[in-house]
Amino acid sequence: MKKNLIKMKPAIAFLALMLGLAVVTSSCKKTTVATPDAPKVTAPANTDVQVLNAVDLTFSINVPGGYSSASVSANGGSANIKTEPAANATSGSVVVAFTADATDGAGSVTLSVVDKNQKSDDATVVLNKTAKPVTPTKDVYSSADGTGTVTWSSDTIYILRGFIFVNSGQTLTIEPGTVIKGQPGQGAGASALIVARGGKIMAKGTADAPIIMTGLADDLNGSVPEDAVQTWGGLIILGKATTNNNAEGGEKSVEGIPETESRGLYGGNDDNDNSGVLQYVSVRHGGSVIGADNEINGISLGAVGSATTLDHIEVYANFDDGIEFFGGAPKLTNVVLTYAGDDGLDEDEGFHGTVQYALVWKKAEYNKSSDPRGSEDDGGVGANEPEKPFATVKMANITLYNEGTNTSLDALSKQTFLMRDGWAGSWYNSIFYGFDGPIDMERRTDKINSVDNKSASCYDQWLAVDKGGYGNLKIENNIIYTNNATSNDSTGFAKMFVLSDEGDPTLEYDVEKYLMAHNTIADPGFGSGTAKFTPSATEVTSNLATGLSTYGLVDENYKGAIDPNGTPFFANWSLTWETINK
Repeated sequence: MKKNLIKMKPAIAFLALMLGLAVVTSSCKKTTVATPDAPKVTAPANTDVQVLNAVDLTFSINVPGGYSSASVSANGGSANIKTEPAANATSGSVVVAFTADATDGAGSVTLSVVDKNQKSDDATVVLNKTAKPVTPTKDVYSSADGTGTVTWSSDTIYILRGFIFVNSGQTLTIEPGTVIKGQPGQGAGASALIVARGGKIMAKGTADAPIIMTGLADDLNGSVPEDAVQTWGGLIILGKATTNNNAEGGEKSVEGIPETESRGLYGGNDDNDNSGVLQYVSVRHGGSVIGADNEINGISLGAVGSATTLDHIEVYANFDDGIEFFGGAPKLTNVVLTYAGDDGLDEDEGFHGTVQYALVWKKAEYNKSSDPRGSEDDGGVGANEPEKPFATVKMANITLYNEGTNTSLDALSKQTFLMRDGWAGSWYNSIFYGFDGPIDMERRTDKINSVDNKSASCYDQWLAVDKGGYGNLKIENNIIYTNNATSNDSTGFAKMFVLSDEGDPTLEYDVEKYLMAHNTIADPGFGSGTAKFTPSATEVTSNLATGLSTYGLVDENYKGAIDPNGTPFFANWSLTWETINK
């Protein structure tokens, strides 16, 4: 037996060797890892959407192999990915924005998801595109009885057939989301909504449901060009506040209304008069002509009092001015004036209220008048020019923004803003950008105040009291980038300012030195798209005017109408917002 055991040793050794090699070989093999499963996309439930409207669609996704990308296709409209998970995420959702086309019927959206291993999956949601319900209309005809005390509701479109008055003692309430359309026509055939002295308009729109006033041809879906004007008249509000129309006994007929119409009179002695509320109201495509040099503004405010609420207001594409003030003491905030054919802001007849957060957007190609300006600042008319109450309006956080050049006009017909006829107001914390005309201040020596026996031109309103002036007019803590003035020095300020009707250059230089000491010439650094009017330059948040609460204004930490760190006040409810989002 011993001999046999000895003979078997080589075989055992060989077997041990083979087993050892197997173990080593096994330990050297690479471990095979299974590839993760393909993504799984789950579509939302089938959805209804009105034609030409948008809807967000949320797809749920499970991506074991890590999220890489997604793509979307659509039938019956357009779609784009709004939000998606971060790279390598293994679960989450993809939100797709779908905008239906104009045809009702079926539509669909398909989302495809790809993981890091190029595995993919897709899912489709079916959409039922429904036609918009037809909103009933109601014709409103001109009447000596006025509208009466009545409510206009959002379930009806109101068609203005002529000059529609809210008479004294009447209140017109307009629900959020209501659409009002004016018939086209000029002269006696024009249409407008007029709130007479003693009447009230309670137009309280919301950001989600603004009140829209426009022309009859406007279907609110692009049926009229963006610069269309004179498709109807406009909105006129008349009050009992003071003006400097002293020669007329403080009472006058408003521009745009036949002088034979007694309900077109404005003016009185109550600066706290209340004509109602305008909030989240968009007035579009107006400006019918009544007669020679007699057009309806987008909104006319005749002797409106300070108790009237005026905020979040848009005037879009008007033939004449965006808003014109005829005296009074209203407080206007959060206003956007787009594509005015003449002036963005127009102030006259001793306007002594306040304006804050106002954007004027002008395009030279859309100008309609021979003297379009960012703002036309007049103190009074004729014999009233040097008389009190002076036009001591206080303005802050204004942006005057111009695009393009009108080569057919000289610089003194297209000023950034013009101050004349004894205007005595103030500009603070504002931005003036892109105009190819200067800031213009008038000096006259033939306009003498009947009480003080002093010259009361705009230059004299600026001139300090100890030098014989009134010391009212201020232009301080603003950013100026206009009339090709780019250098923040005497050369730049000489370019952007003119003292008109004055032959003495030393007087003009005195004003330029004041402007240079209190303002800055700099590019405000505006953005594009939704940030079109949002400034970014460091000068926007430095060297700010303070103490404005004395005038009923807010001390802001920025210049211009738009907070550089916030959302524009006209976002989501105005046509201007839609325009810059295209």
